[in-house]
Amino acid sequence: MTTPPDPDHAPLFDVDVPVPPTPVERLLALADLYTQHNDRIDLTFSGRAPHDPDASVALARRLEREALACIKAVRQQRLPAIEPVSSAVVRLKQIAYLTSGATRYLTAAQHALPADDAEHPHPDPRRGFGQYVRLARELTALAPPAVVECATHIARRLPDRARSNTTVPGMDAAQRGALLEVACGNVIVTQQYEQPSYGHTVPVDVEVLRNLDAKGLVARKSASAPPFSSGGPPRDRVRLTALGICALSTVIDSPLHIHLPAARPVPTTASTARARR
Repeated sequence: MTTPPDPDHAPLFDVDVPVPPTPVERLLALADLYTQHNDRIDLTFSGRAPHDPDASVALARRLEREALACIKAVRQQRLPAIEPVSSAVVRLKQIAYLTSGATRYLTAAQHALPADDAEHPHPDPRRGFGQYVRLARELTALAPPAVVECATHIARRLPDRARSNTTVPGMDAAQRGALLEVACGNVIVTQQYEQPSYGHTVPVDVEVLRNLDAKGLVARKSASAPPFSSGGPPRDRVRLTALGICALSTVIDSPLHIHLPAARPVPTTASTARARR
């Protein structure tokens, strides 16, 4: 005989408890956050975003917390201390440490920006506010692809219980590769995917991007990426959606190559002036 539920102790609502993200999903979300951080600084130097050191400091502190949280999540899986897993954990520690340094530089920039400089469109990367921001940007320049690379190595050793069950039917190698490029912060587009720009890496087929967008795996964030040239309009960053992060986390340990970009220094005032002529 089944005992009827006690109305005095029954839940008020049927609430679905959200499933916590897997370690790989957390790392992919962290890589996306680093890309947003870097784009924000690049837009500041291009004169396409207002100087907002408070927001930059807050985002850098969040990055540092999230990086440490990702390390903790990986350690909780008790993965074997073998290569390349151990190297991936060390790399994540280095990224967290560099982010801490970036936070200190951005805090210094916060105090170095006079009130009457708030309207200046192009910070000088050689002194004062601009120099601190440039130094902070250099410390996080390679973070997105580095985090994704760590996620790839860790995913290959994760037990099944720590993996996502999200699957996308019909995903081929080209789509997986495009998702990986997006995760690394390497894909920028303009005009509704009609004129793609690839930043540091090999091109991603426009039709593949459109297909991923139609499946809800990627999305464009309008005017969130720096212009191609000085004085040009901002471009659209292609980012993974929540579904895209889950889907990529299930196939990221496939034999796909990650392109690590070369670090690009912030252009000096002199080189910017030459570009305008």
